[in-house]
Amino acid sequence: MKFLTLIDTDTKMARKAVDGLRGRLDSMGAVCPFDYHVSGATMTVTHEFSFRRERARNGVAAGETETFTRRLHLYAFKSNELWEKHEEAFRQRLMELKRQVEQGTTEFTVAATERIEKYLVRSRTGRGGRLRVAFNEDACAEARKYFGYFMLVSNAPLEVFEALEDYRMRERIEELFQAEKENADGRRPRLWRPDALRGRMFVQFISLCYRCFIMKRIKAVKATLGVDDGRKTEKRLELERKLLNWLKQRSLAQIFDWFDCLEETTVKTEAGIRRWTTESVARDRLFLELLGVAKS
Repeated sequence: MKFLTLIDTDTKMARKAVDGLRGRLDSMGAVCPFDYHVSGATMTVTHEFSFRRERARNGVAAGETETFTRRLHLYAFKSNELWEKHEEAFRQRLMELKRQVEQGTTEFTVAATERIEKYLVRSRTGRGGRLRVAFNEDACAEARKYFGYFMLVSNAPLEVFEALEDYRMRERIEELFQAEKENADGRRPRLWRPDALRGRMFVQFISLCYRCFIMKRIKAVKATLGVDDGRKTEKRLELERKLLNWLKQRSLAQIFDWFDCLEETTVKTEAGIRRWTTESVARDRLFLELLGVAKS
């Protein structure tokens, strides 16, 4: 069975692969063509697995340990954005622990105690025995060697960035499942008949298709906002910039909530056709016009 999954960079196999590929990951030839913040490289290893038999089979008694080897393809990636997040979290965590130790705090969680023992050096100086806390620079440097790296493993040979793209597509599928639960009422079926359940799932699938279409359409609209093509007036450009800023600050669900009650009613009267619309500002009208929902 083919698989592609993420593995922890704290494992020996992952760290050994990172150390072996570190030089290649720092080269320009390793930069991802569709994400310039990421560089990647791959290597193939033979790994030995072991498991304990629950039942006797092929001459191996129950309870005995059986070993086998498999060829694995490791895909190592270095992300500048991920490095910044790891570095910021590491600094914040250690600075907070240092402050607490200096203030005399004695009760810590098991994880915090392990960090204190590993990354902090405590000593007392002077006649009063004043507590001084410093950093274990060697331990900190060793931990930071692997910041910004993540690794995929597979039993199928792939091009390194093909593996990254496939894995990110799986993340997109997980996001769609989350969207179904949050926005398409997919948490509980609450149905009695199998046919009704299948029909309900089909409707949810259609709703996700519309959701993907709207997201793609909004992304295309955002790419055109505030771009001076020589035909837009300064007033129009200013309105587009306001719309772009508004869209960046809101999720798709919040945008739907904002336009939830926008309606237009047409009534035929003796004086002719009358139209009433709910209140909308110029920014809203521009957005609906660019989406193709309303005419200019």
